[in-house]
Amino acid sequence: MNISLRLIIITYDLPVQSMRNYAEFNDANIISSIIAPIFCLGSMVLIKRFEQGKPLNYVGPVFVVLFALFIMISGMRSTFFAMHNPRNTLVMYLAGLVITGVFFTFEYFETAILTLVTAICFSLLIPYYQAEYSEIFLNNLASLILLTIFFCISRFAFSNRADNFLKLEAIKEKNLEIETASKLKNEILGIVAHDLRNPLTAIRTLAGMMEEDPTINADNQENVQMIKMSCDKATSIINDLIETAHNDKENVFDIEEVELNQYLLKIVDEWAKDKTGHTNILYYGTSQPIFTHINMEKMQRVMDNLISNAIKFSGDSDHIEIRLRDADGQIFIDVKDFGMGIPEKLLPYIFDRFSRASRRGIRGEESVGLGLSIVKQIVEKHGGSITVISTEKQGTTFTIHMTPVRHNNTEKQR
Repeated sequence: MNISLRLIIITYDLPVQSMRNYAEFNDANIISSIIAPIFCLGSMVLIKRFEQGKPLNYVGPVFVVLFALFIMISGMRSTFFAMHNPRNTLVMYLAGLVITGVFFTFEYFETAILTLVTAICFSLLIPYYQAEYSEIFLNNLASLILLTIFFCISRFAFSNRADNFLKLEAIKEKNLEIETASKLKNEILGIVAHDLRNPLTAIRTLAGMMEEDPTINADNQENVQMIKMSCDKATSIINDLIETAHNDKENVFDIEEVELNQYLLKIVDEWAKDKTGHTNILYYGTSQPIFTHINMEKMQRVMDNLISNAIKFSGDSDHIEIRLRDADGQIFIDVKDFGMGIPEKLLPYIFDRFSRASRRGIRGEESVGLGLSIVKQIVEKHGGSITVISTEKQGTTFTIHMTPVRHNNTEKQR
């Protein structure tokens, strides 16, 4: 402030002599102009040491207390110089105290020391400006009131910041606990799910052998079919659990460049041959090849879940449409069914893990609510997104949005 005032005076050639209550070349002004940069340089050095992890011990706190005392006494000094009787205008003194109380965080002992030292300085300086005992008493009383305000502001600021600090520490601790519990859960989930697959595989193999036995009667044949279906269902759930655990641990996938028309057509052909029963799957591709980067195994998991979900809520006479679109330089993959649709109240929850939006299929198929959660995880880890539009009794459309790879070499596209 002192340096700024001096620059203004020099720039505009102001008549300093006619300015009331301003001593341009007062020694205190010069001292303040010298001390302030020293504090600035000292703070830079201490901050650099702190960032380097070097201990400050008592140097840092003492430095901060001295700087705060400098600000408070500077405000006091400005008040003394501005008025013959300081208690008539204590604005600068109050400003110094409020700035220190609001912007600095002091322990109780440090606040008490600052208050005491400032009070002593004020009491020692006031006799140089007032000779009457009554005025000295009133000025000290005014100073005491302002220092009480400073003490209260400082303690309030400390309590508020301490409370926020404790809350932040509690949040960090909880987040660490949640992260640790999540990692442990995923490890246990992966181990348990993996170990369960082996006995299920053995059960299904034995069921297959029993099914081929020519002596088995019709009732037992039906029971064997139920065993196989139960094994397949349990295996599907276990695969979902393992996929969920892996997706939580894996940050990135190994990806490769793939032409989507051929890739999706192969998936549709596999479903049409082996998995759909009486439900027809129609594929609509693009006239030009479309390339993108995907993990083929993970993306097949996405398409399998979406197609399986569409079949589960579609009748035998319904059909499912898989459509690849290239619009506005972006890739869109639509999986559309014409089945029972999703109630509007459940739409916000369908991508949640163990979603409460999970429902039985038309043929009584049960769901644990993991399939669509896995789909969303995989798509987002590919840098894409997935949305859904559904109308009850009319059908549902899931749309995957991804970024294509553009080739300037038309020969490569052919």
